[in-house]
Amino acid sequence: MLKRYSIIKFFIYFLFLSTINGQDKLSADEIFVHKYLMNHLGKMNSSPLVWQDVKKGHLRIKAINYGEQLLDSLDLGYPPMGIVFNHFNNLTDMRWDVYESGEYQLIIDKSKNLKHQYNYFSSSIE
Repeated sequence: MLKRYSIIKFFIYFLFLSTINGQDKLSADEIFVHKYLMNHLGKMNSSPLVWQDVKKGHLRIKAINYGEQLLDSLDLGYPPMGIVFNHFNNLTDMRWDVYESGEYQLIIDKSKNLKHQYNYFSSSIE
């Protein structure tokens, strides 16, 4: 009984190892492109302005969607070198547009009528 159990155990381990070794390995190009796209997505997601309705937020969302589409096309079998030559320049340009968009500046015009700042309930003589 013990011998038969060890033989079955050996065959199970053998089948498990053969399935792991028999899987398709990613090429170095695919690994590089995948890491680059994940780095791009991480840089674009790392701001609290991502989901806000400002220029920088819109540019970040656009860059995130573009990067996710490239990841999907890589998963569908699009050649990684085609992504590198055709799309990496666009990704870099999108990142530079985000970084050069500047901070959001809210401009509030001061009211010329200062009556709303007068305190009617003050006890001072002034």
